[in-house]
Amino acid sequence: MAFDMYKTHKLSDHLESEAYDHCQWAIQSFYDLKLEKNEYGYEQNVAEVLTKKQVDEIDAYISLHSAPDKWHEPYSLSCLNRIVDQWYEEQGDEDYGVGIDMGEPDDGA
Repeated sequence: MAFDMYKTHKLSDHLESEAYDHCQWAIQSFYDLKLEKNEYGYEQNVAEVLTKKQVDEIDAYISLHSAPDKWHEPYSLSCLNRIVDQWYEEQGDEDYGVGIDMGEPDDGA
């Protein structure tokens, strides 16, 4: 019987969850943000209390560390992107992301 790994999607979900919590903690600590708890006892998402200037700084960090000559842990960059995206969604900014060049689609050839 050949070796096989099962449930790797659960590992991926766990790693992403840990990275997201770490990114929230890093942002909250760096900007000294105070997160309130809702009536169910859950802390609000850090994206709810960020300012535009803070989001721009985080976005610049993502861009800097996404450069081909830089390396950064991919889970954390993905989570930082998600936090920035959540902020723009909460602001109702429908133009965010418009004009981003995603490259040419792969035609399979």
